Amino acid sequence: MNYVDEILVLSRIAGGYVRKAYNRPSRVVRSGIDVERFRKASGASFRERYGLGKDFVLLQVGNLEINKRQADAIKALQILSTTHSGIKLVFDGGGRRIELIRLAERLSVKDKVLFQRSTSDEELADVYAACDVFLFPAQITWGLAVVEAMAAAKPAIVSSKCGVSEIIQSGVNGIIVEHGKPEALPKQVEMLLNDASLRRKLGENAYEYVKSHRSWERYAILMEEVFEKAVHACEKG
Repeated sequence: MNYVDEILVLSRIAGGYVRKAYNRPSRVVRSGIDVERFRKASGASFRERYGLGKDFVLLQVGNLEINKRQADAIKALQILSTTHSGIKLVFDGGGRRIELIRLAERLSVKDKVLFQRSTSDEELADVYAACDVFLFPAQITWGLAVVEAMAAAKPAIVSSKCGVSEIIQSGVNGIIVEHGKPEALPKQVEMLLNDASLRRKLGENAYEYVKSHRSWERYAILMEEVFEKAVHACEKG
């Protein structure tokens, strides 16, 4: 690290870890995605395949592991299911399912939880399109899945401890909840479930943000600036 001229990170949260580990500053350059791939999917085939019909579908994408806090989503589902019968929760990702299945059984919502694993970007885009609300209670330094959900024009509820929360204006292009508070999730989902216009507004604002700021074209421009700065510094040195 002593020979590195500049360190790039995806979030200020990641930059904090870099500072703590190496006592070095870093620059935030957030990566891009193929925005239109997620925007153009319909979700109809996924809903038909799993018989979701008119169910209100919650989705969480990512490996099944403790720091992704899938258990929080299951606990939220249990609370919501006491007053709403047509809610389903989909997990898309690999990893250990057994603990989550056992939790769903204990909370009597096993029949409302669906595990699956997309094998292509096209399939994953269809899964995003099929959901009504995207959940991401994780504590990680970024959170690409949130950006993909935003590109699919879906309202995302995210943890305040994940890096991607830095690009969300709560109540404008998504919703931020306090990390480690599972009881906060069902309150926000309930609000979105009861207000279709709010879901559409948050989803459309999310898409417009990602289209303007998180495309590969925008990422290329930012990286070009980084390289030009590095080359200029070398020439001066």
